Amino acid sequence: MQVRTGDMPLARAARMRTHWRAAALAAILAHAWLPPGVASAQPAQALEQPLSFDMAPQPLGQALIELNRRTALSIAFDPRQVEHFQAPAIRGVMTSEQALRQALSGSNLAYSLRGQVATVRQQEVAQLMPVTVSGDNLPAYIADTPTSIATKTSLPPRQTPFTINQASQELIMERGDANIYDTLEGFAGVTTTSGNGDIGQSMSRSINVRGFSTGGAGQLLINGQRTYSSASAARSPDSLERVELLRGPAALYYGAAEPGGIVNYTYKRPQAQAAYTIVGRTDSKGSYGSMVDMTGPLNQDDTLLYRLVGSYTHTVDDQDHIFQEPKSVLAALTYAPNSRFDTTLTYERMEMEAVPEQENNMRISNRNSPYYGQYYPVPRDFFWGSLNDRAVTETDTLLWDARWRPSERFNLNAYANYQESKQWWQNTRVNGAGNGPDADGNVQRYVSGRQARDRNWSFGLDLSGKAYTGAFRHDWLTGAGYGHTQTRSSGRQVAADSRPGQPYTPGPLNIFDPDYGNWHYQDRIWEDPLAAATKRNDLNLYFQDMLHLPDEKTRLLLAMGWAQFDSRPPDNAQRNKISKWSPRIALMHDLTPSTTVYASYGESFYPNELNLLDMSGSYITKPQEGKQYEIGFKQDLFDSRAMLTAALFRIDKKNMPMSAQPDGQCDPLAAPAPGTPGTTDGSGDCRTSLSGLERSQGLELELSGLITDWWAASLSYAYLKTEYVDTEDPFSQGRSKPNMPAHNLALWNKFRVYQDPVYGTAHVAVGLRAWSKSHNAWRDPAVGTYYNPYSRTDYNPGYGIVDVGVFYANTLANGMDLKLQLNIKNLFNKTYYDRNRFANGTTIVWGNERRAMLNAQLSF
Repeated sequence: MQVRTGDMPLARAARMRTHWRAAALAAILAHAWLPPGVASAQPAQALEQPLSFDMAPQPLGQALIELNRRTALSIAFDPRQVEHFQAPAIRGVMTSEQALRQALSGSNLAYSLRGQVATVRQQEVAQLMPVTVSGDNLPAYIADTPTSIATKTSLPPRQTPFTINQASQELIMERGDANIYDTLEGFAGVTTTSGNGDIGQSMSRSINVRGFSTGGAGQLLINGQRTYSSASAARSPDSLERVELLRGPAALYYGAAEPGGIVNYTYKRPQAQAAYTIVGRTDSKGSYGSMVDMTGPLNQDDTLLYRLVGSYTHTVDDQDHIFQEPKSVLAALTYAPNSRFDTTLTYERMEMEAVPEQENNMRISNRNSPYYGQYYPVPRDFFWGSLNDRAVTETDTLLWDARWRPSERFNLNAYANYQESKQWWQNTRVNGAGNGPDADGNVQRYVSGRQARDRNWSFGLDLSGKAYTGAFRHDWLTGAGYGHTQTRSSGRQVAADSRPGQPYTPGPLNIFDPDYGNWHYQDRIWEDPLAAATKRNDLNLYFQDMLHLPDEKTRLLLAMGWAQFDSRPPDNAQRNKISKWSPRIALMHDLTPSTTVYASYGESFYPNELNLLDMSGSYITKPQEGKQYEIGFKQDLFDSRAMLTAALFRIDKKNMPMSAQPDGQCDPLAAPAPGTPGTTDGSGDCRTSLSGLERSQGLELELSGLITDWWAASLSYAYLKTEYVDTEDPFSQGRSKPNMPAHNLALWNKFRVYQDPVYGTAHVAVGLRAWSKSHNAWRDPAVGTYYNPYSRTDYNPGYGIVDVGVFYANTLANGMDLKLQLNIKNLFNKTYYDRNRFANGTTIVWGNERRAMLNAQLSF
């Protein structure tokens, strides 16, 4: 099939205009490292673009695959339903949707269209006429784009027996998400919290899903591939087509992982239709940025496609002298000679530079200070550091994938990636914050700095297909994956008095008259050599069968995976090598063609620390193990334009480390004695048992899509109950885990308020993110703290943040599409705090103040 616009003379003229525009955009992209520019492709407009088709009659399944590749549509269909039908010839100029209708004209099948996703179904399933979303209509927002992260086969979330959340690039942009943390917190039940790491909370935050941190075990997928980047690391979403979250255990396919869930970033991929977009943005705090996005074919027969995205942003923080500056370039090539084979090579260069933000204020515990029990008397935006404090990461990522689909009975997917990352930081912090300032207002400080290097790669192969035993259909899958990572960092931190006799301290800071300057010893960060590498290998094998019962309403998923985790420290003295089988079972039943109920069970494992000794004197290698039980309901609503999901779940995580000796029976300061049995007379080192158990359970609800032809929404609610079922801490026993709100609401609504063919379209949007109260760690209520005696913990009050947006879109006289967008974040300027460091505790990290953001977008 060839896709061309217009006749030959017009096509030549169009190509000349396209080449001129591409050259201009390439010049802009070449300056992507300098301030201004932003971009994103506009799929709704691509669906309306007339195309010239020349497709011969062929089997319907092949025709749908061809349309899926050649147009902006993402077509989901059941091969068994289409295998007996022939698609007629499709020739002439028409839109993508008109071509799909013609392909189905010789069958008894229909389709429903949600944004870019067309789902082909039996006529009785699609009860009404297809719903078309035009460029003047609302975005679909529906979280039902086909994905492979849940079952390793490309299925819409509507057909999977697990909970999958999706945020499209369009939703991310329209909400005004400033970074990946904003996007993840758009999924109800997902929270992010700051840590005490010197790289700063703006660069790395803990991500919690279903009551468990996603951890640092490489639980980030990119294009469905295992990488050893961390989902908790800051990045811009500009290179991403969408962000996905699979809730629950994923050890079957991806090995060692926490049981709460796994995050997947889907990069933008080349498209067969030429599209160019430029976006510029600024805000009321003085931030600015831009992005350029271009895609299209590189040859006449559209078998070689490209995508090029460049992005730069400089975000000014509420705190003085704090900023974040992500830069990225993404380049991708797709080669698709026919409907049965395609391969894509993607490269991304991402740089992130920021000033590390840590605690904004601290409580003073010195009884001799006039400020005892209070926070430092400084403004909210006070800066504690040096002007040349920095946290810098540079990451190069190369991904390759190939798909071969010779028939419905056999498919092959292969993939590989390579990634290198360099990182360094310098962070100036208060030394002995609890002491408070001296009589003149001076506060002592220290500097911490370190460099690190990471290198990792992974590859894998999936074989899948369909087989039949009588009236039963089997969607089978078998695959294997391997991953390797190695990390090196400088041997010691540069800090005050870390090298006796060498005064590297930055000097005091006067809180009443601060005189900031650079730290003069930054070269010391690179003076220490990198230590020997810590290495890790992961190996996975998995087998899966999705059994379709003869009633064509019931499906049974049976899967088993074997994973090996091998962690090797530089000296190999405490090597941790774990092998684990992980089953997965799920049952799905379609109550109606648009309603599905399901039940599922899955397991996960996560290695314990390497330095734990049991009572026999052996190092503990047995991993923590998670088990999840989930039941759910998925329902198409409003003529299949929206989807409602509901899930009840329970996760038990066992083999949590606990002290093997009661208080007083070991010496915490005694050196570990491997190979020697533990003692109980109080003289020996402390040992560990794996008898701890943590539990989380809850309810999750989501409604996404087009509610009416003038109202689009992404609405979600989560209830979470966590518990320390068995723990060595008597004050935490039977109580909830810290920093985990029980209730969370995430709402975003967009309404069309004006539409005119000449003057354009206007929309307004309103969103709400709300969390109930949370708390810090539990403590002895008979003691409490110096600032809150006889208290069991510190509570962070619940809060809600209202965001609004105004949108205008119109087609200019030259045919270009203009979009203007104004967002106001935290409309009522609500005062709130980080969940880990808040006003009722010992340190404060302020939440973001009100901010107005303006975006302008030009597409052609």
